[in-house]
Amino acid sequence: MQSHYIYFVAALQVAGGVLLLAGRYVPLGLTLLGPVIVNILLYHLLMDPKGLPMAFVVTVLWGIVAFRNRQYFSGLFAQKTV
Repeated sequence: MQSHYIYFVAALQVAGGVLLLAGRYVPLGLTLLGPVIVNILLYHLLMDPKGLPMAFVVTVLWGIVAFRNRQYFSGLFAQKTV
């Protein structure tokens, strides 16, 4: 708590959530929330398993929205040659 890291993570969560709820810049919202969700999932998987079911639910919901917007992420997986 002394490092105030939690405020940065909370700001990312709020910003990503607002972008998703507003329906604007959904890929950006997913990009902001992705690393936070991975952090939550790994924390509950490795340190505190009692929150694991909710972490899986959040991961699945993120995956559904990401799958519906996969065309916007296709550039990340394209092999480019110059």
